[in-house]
Amino acid sequence: MALYFVQHGVALLKEGCSERSLSLDGETSVVCVANHLKQHGLVLSGICHSGKLRARQTAEIFAQILTVKTVTALAGMNPTDDVAAFLKNLEGDDIMFVGHLPHLEKVVSYILTGRENAAVVKFTNSTVVCIEKVEAEFYIDWILSPAICQFE
Repeated sequence: MALYFVQHGVALLKEGCSERSLSLDGETSVVCVANHLKQHGLVLSGICHSGKLRARQTAEIFAQILTVKTVTALAGMNPTDDVAAFLKNLEGDDIMFVGHLPHLEKVVSYILTGRENAAVVKFTNSTVVCIEKVEAEFYIDWILSPAICQFE
């Protein structure tokens, strides 16, 4: 079982609006990371996002590049949403979840340690963290940040 957690790409400044779209740099880094994953043969069964514009745009870029047909908004993925409530409904395999901080860091920490404030991983915009389940144990299989794009 593999789950992929992604912080949305860099968004435009707030300027009084919570519905911020991706900046040009944000789009570029998401495209680069998605292309890297495609080159390495990542196959997803679906992509879920928080419903916020920047997360939806990030999810759509991944879906287009990785040819994923199922992209849906999923409740419980906003920055301050309850982690335990989100995880109660977490199902599936090879699914990507595109969301926000601090929620993503808390979700990954909770999955790995049972404590949402364990600070297991530090996300940056466009970073992908792959969590694998082997038998009854979860672990981080790999982390890909947009820094990889500097070397391509």
